[in-house]
Amino acid sequence: MNMQLVKYFMAISILFIVSCDKESDPSFEITIDPVEHKYGKVEVNDRSVQKVRIKNTENSSEAFVGEIVIMDSPAFTMDFSGVLTLEKNESKEIYITFRPTTAMEYSGKLLIKNDYALKEMYLYGEGVAPVSFTIDQSKLEFGLVKSGEAKDLDINFSNSAASGFDLELTLSIPSSDFSIVGGQTSLVVPPGQSQTTTIRYTPTVSSSSKSLKINHNSTVKLNPSTIQLTGIMDESSVIINKISDGWTQFESSDYSGSRQSFQDAMNKGRIHTAYDSLYGEAMGGRGWAVLFNTSLSSRGESAYIDFTNAISGYGTIIASNSKLDMLAGLAISGALIGGSTSVYSAVISAAKTVLTENNYYSFSHKTSVDHKDVRMAKIQGHYYLGEYTEAASEMDVLDPTNAPHSSDPGTLLAAIQTLAGSL
Repeated sequence: MNMQLVKYFMAISILFIVSCDKESDPSFEITIDPVEHKYGKVEVNDRSVQKVRIKNTENSSEAFVGEIVIMDSPAFTMDFSGVLTLEKNESKEIYITFRPTTAMEYSGKLLIKNDYALKEMYLYGEGVAPVSFTIDQSKLEFGLVKSGEAKDLDINFSNSAASGFDLELTLSIPSSDFSIVGGQTSLVVPPGQSQTTTIRYTPTVSSSSKSLKINHNSTVKLNPSTIQLTGIMDESSVIINKISDGWTQFESSDYSGSRQSFQDAMNKGRIHTAYDSLYGEAMGGRGWAVLFNTSLSSRGESAYIDFTNAISGYGTIIASNSKLDMLAGLAISGALIGGSTSVYSAVISAAKTVLTENNYYSFSHKTSVDHKDVRMAKIQGHYYLGEYTEAASEMDVLDPTNAPHSSDPGTLLAAIQTLAGSL
């Protein structure tokens, strides 16, 4: 055999041996469904879980035995550990969790491998900040609105530019005098933007108080948030008419009817602080109606209390002439009941204010009551406090014909009683 023939047989033998070796290595067709995972935006420290199906197909030469690993990012983890074994045409489901710890983009890689096969799947996700938003109102106070009219107030919702998601809001109000203009109860506000909602108040009852409920998708805000809504049906004209009726009845000497009209006005006025000045006016009117109602055994005490409360509670907001009338009423009713140093001191103080502001004061609703009655009340206050010189001095002003008046207690008392009977 020549050398050329020998070389030929050696080459054939090598090819046969190599061919046999190659046929002895297993082959695998591994599929992953889906081919990649995009988690999208996930709030920092929150998590998103997705399912992956791994299959050793019919085209593989034998069962697959290998491992699964995730590389490049600890933000991706899975629920599987150990050796992965898949028979031909067998599949397995695993769950991969994405949990970002920082607001940034993440990428990783899932590997299925053994000595003879390698399959990859890419993982993507973005960690973002939670939704943060502000509301420019903590409450909406509509104040006084007349029946048949409406008033609108706005609420502005602002989504922070740093928010990782759109702000999603759902608004609701219990059935009432309040409504959302346009009926838009769902809002979507992109990061860095704001949106306004209008609330309308249309009064049908004397006063309304409800809450606007705001459900949202923020994990850093109390959910739901609420905004208090309040509104008052404007009954100012009704109260004013009641007060006017009370004075008309008073001037016609219907003191019981007058008192009831003033009481009705107070009942309406106590609903809201917006009516405080009218409430004070009505209380002063009730004081005069009670003071002149001689059928009431405690008319002096009741009138004095009304005048005192009206002045102390509402003296800064009622009309100046009304306040002067109440001070005159306080002086006269206080002198009527007497009994204590505090009452007589209050009588003197009230009378002094009236006479200082109007030395010729006259009560407009009953002109028979004037500065003389007020000064007499002041005289009585001085006398019963033992201030005889002051009382005599005031008597000189009130009764100049008999001036100067003696400051002797007995003589002065007789003069006071005589003059008081003639007023």
